[in-house]
Amino acid sequence: MLKDASEATHNSKPSSLKRLGIDEIALVKGKGHYCAVLIDLDTSNLLAILNGRTQEIIKETLTGWGFEILEQIEEVSIDLWQGYKNLVKELMPNAQVVADRFHVMTQINKELDSQRKRERRNAEELMKKAKLAEDKTKYEIILSGLKNSNYSLLKNEDNLCGVTS
Repeated sequence: MLKDASEATHNSKPSSLKRLGIDEIALVKGKGHYCAVLIDLDTSNLLAILNGRTQEIIKETLTGWGFEILEQIEEVSIDLWQGYKNLVKELMPNAQVVADRFHVMTQINKELDSQRKRERRNAEELMKKAKLAEDKTKYEIILSGLKNSNYSLLKNEDNLCGVTS
């Protein structure tokens, strides 16, 4: 399927590209075999599937599109790899680099979960040290709120933090 899609887009170059997405997919999960995917973010059209994800492979395809195409690109969505960012800065002088939604949400969820766990540990410690019954009750309430908060804090909300799909 990927080979067919790659061949279908092999010699085509975009004409009015403003927003480009660069990402990679694993050909075989866990085996380290990846290919880069280039997408027109405005039309959701697949522009290219490349046989690898190195800077050299991506650069070859992008330079093949010509400077006129690269100059008109205003935004490039990438994961958080510095190599992609360097490539965009080098080849697309007018493009703003943005982190893709998946990687931004992954970072936010990781930080939120770490903070939730930290708060729970703190509340457990304070409850153990509390001498008065009313203080223990206060920390029990905090703990019960934190105990089942994982799903509600980390569930996928389309409008979380103003990020939309």
